[in-house]
Amino acid sequence: MTNNDHVKSKTDRAGKTSDPAVTAALVSRRGAIMAAAITAVLGLVGAIVVALINTGSQPAKGAEAQGSPSTSGSSSQPASGTQPQEDKPAEGVPEQVKIDAGTGADLDGSRVAPVSTTGPNGDIDLFYDGGNLTSNRSGLFYYYGTEQEAKVACPKIVSEGKDVVPGPEVISTGGKHCLRTSKGTVGWIGVNDVKIDDNSGYIVLNYKLFR
Repeated sequence: MTNNDHVKSKTDRAGKTSDPAVTAALVSRRGAIMAAAITAVLGLVGAIVVALINTGSQPAKGAEAQGSPSTSGSSSQPASGTQPQEDKPAEGVPEQVKIDAGTGADLDGSRVAPVSTTGPNGDIDLFYDGGNLTSNRSGLFYYYGTEQEAKVACPKIVSEGKDVVPGPEVISTGGKHCLRTSKGTVGWIGVNDVKIDDNSGYIVLNYKLFR
């Protein structure tokens, strides 16, 4: 190779490396690569941020079960193992009143207590004279069923009017009757205790009114 050729080769290499078009292309290519890299990094950062936000807004696992019940109908269901309560008929412990000899009682009253009287008059439903129990307007009826059956049986017996006690009745402990009060309310009475004596006698009655 001659000196001229050597110089020409250097000149050609220098011309290639200093060509403005080549330089611009290289710069443009590098810029595109950098822009793509920046876009990818920003996209990754954005995805991470969105994932963190979504994770923070969701309840922790099991929180729904421990928190408030959903509104999809579960709130209207009773707790597991709990049976809904039902209204019970008036078949519990009956009321009780003690009627001393020469006194009577108004079972329709809000506060039943013996009052001194001469008989089952006016609002007085039952009167005890120390030996006999009498009722207002023939309101006692013979009954031979149980206390539990009285709620159904007594209204039928009273409405039929077939088993009326005709007058004063000597009643012993354990005796039972259906009853119609002075206001027409049907009931049941059972003798819990009795003492026959004109002066110190008394009768203790259990009773229920079926309003």
